[in-house]
Amino acid sequence: MNLVAHLDEIFLKGNNQRYFIDCLIQNIENLFPQTIVKRIEGGLWIENFKDENLKRLALVPGVANFAKAFASDLDLKNIIKDIVDYQWGSYKSFRIKAERSNKLYPLNSIAIEREVGSAVNQHFGYQVDLSNPELTIHIDISKDRSLVYGNLTSGAGGLPVGTTGKVLCLLSGGIDSPVAAYKMMCRGAQIELIHFQNQTQVTQEVSQKIFDLSNVLSQYQGKINLHIVSFAKWQKEIVMKVPADYRMIITRRLMFKIATNFAKKNKLLSLVTGDSLGQVASQTLENLSVVYESSSLLKLTPLIAFNKSEIMRLARQIGTLEISNRPYEDCCSLFVSKHPKTHSQLEDIFKIEESFDFSELEKIEIESFSIKNSKL
Repeated sequence: MNLVAHLDEIFLKGNNQRYFIDCLIQNIENLFPQTIVKRIEGGLWIENFKDENLKRLALVPGVANFAKAFASDLDLKNIIKDIVDYQWGSYKSFRIKAERSNKLYPLNSIAIEREVGSAVNQHFGYQVDLSNPELTIHIDISKDRSLVYGNLTSGAGGLPVGTTGKVLCLLSGGIDSPVAAYKMMCRGAQIELIHFQNQTQVTQEVSQKIFDLSNVLSQYQGKINLHIVSFAKWQKEIVMKVPADYRMIITRRLMFKIATNFAKKNKLLSLVTGDSLGQVASQTLENLSVVYESSSLLKLTPLIAFNKSEIMRLARQIGTLEISNRPYEDCCSLFVSKHPKTHSQLEDIFKIEESFDFSELEKIEIESFSIKNSKL
């Protein structure tokens, strides 16, 4: 099938539009092999697209909306013939929406809509409804051809992956962090993932959960680098040296320090977390401030104002919710005490951390994997 796809904020990019559009074209062709994508006035023309991939296309960053489409010539009689020959489906009401980038076309938009609408009404029996139709048939008249398409499917919008830089996302295995990673893709970031493995529960099922989450995210970016940190030594030190009510805060600070070292070595410009303000004890303003102080990199928190139902809805939409709900206690949840500190202060944290040798963080073992978009 062929599709027409329209773009989102790319049209705000002025003289840089070409770069963003070329990046989106490359992304779509990489994500959907055999597909051919061409730039057209007002958007993209996509050829050889498989019906089974339509839901995934709706989640590809940079695509505002799209619809199944066909091309016709500029002769209105031929346009009408092609429209009445097309299998639109079962509808009760319709409208025609014509647009002309070709201002030399002999008929204006209203005249085109009137002629085509009359033919569609006679042939299909659909009733005209200009305010709330079940079917809208779009006709775009350009210089050398016309494009015809029906109802538009909404896309993810935003910017194409790879246009705003590379970031490192902390992937916990829970519901929030994969959603945060996806939201950063929609801002044009190319993501890499880092996971701190709970060494007390290393099983095939646990490892597979992290790989499956990474694989789902790769459906929208393409290849993703996943980095897994062996955290056993630091888990033991935290248990021995840190009071129970501070263990979560210290754990997260150590993770941030390790992630920061790795990001700087690999030219990743920011750390991304799935934090949502006030959702759990470690996400109070005071505790987030203390945790974020441990890294000199920019910290990005795309879910900071989301509530849990919003996060779960998006997780379900992108396909990570079911995987995230599989049993697995990550490193942070392991250290949650019955009464965790909710308003920690830096001076108290610094005293606790005096017993740690942070130079050892440079030697920590990190195993890296390349995850390519493949069906689960």
